[in-house]
Amino acid sequence: MTAILGAGGLAGAGTPAQTPEQEKVWEAQRIQSLAEEQARTERLGREREARRADPMSWVHTLDPLSAGGWEFRAVAKDGAWAAYSTDHQLKRSGKLTTVWLRREFAEPQSGGSGRYLSVVEKVQFDCAKDRARSLVVVYYSQNNLQGGAQSEESDEKTAAWNPVVPGTREELDFFGSCGAGTSAPNH
Repeated sequence: MTAILGAGGLAGAGTPAQTPEQEKVWEAQRIQSLAEEQARTERLGREREARRADPMSWVHTLDPLSAGGWEFRAVAKDGAWAAYSTDHQLKRSGKLTTVWLRREFAEPQSGGSGRYLSVVEKVQFDCAKDRARSLVVVYYSQNNLQGGAQSEESDEKTAAWNPVVPGTREELDFFGSCGAGTSAPNH
């Protein structure tokens, strides 16, 4: 009697057993999912290789959004990102310069409260002290400032200053905004 109750208790405690037909369907779904993942990985590899070979080919697929005054500034050597800036709403006050910057990404990025392909940022540069701080960031789910948008805003009185690190994208923005030097590094 104990053996019968024990066996019955085990059968009722878990999920019901799979039928042979369910096992076949689930295995086929698993194989299909693996094949789709492998195809995505291969496609991504081809896209990355094409961007590395000619980063500007990807940039040419982007809308320059010239109505907003956006001008192309730089592209990563591997074509992972493109940078734009605008003189619209540019403000200078002594050694402080406030500008809007735009980045487009070839692959989704994580940040803010989700994944995004475009971001615009209102940045203030302290041209005398080689530092910057972000005042507003708007993340877009699609390229060309399209799709759902999420924003973050900092109080100008309490926003933290960060050093402009040599050799970074931020240094390119600093050179472009502050006019420091005649040539920025090539990224």
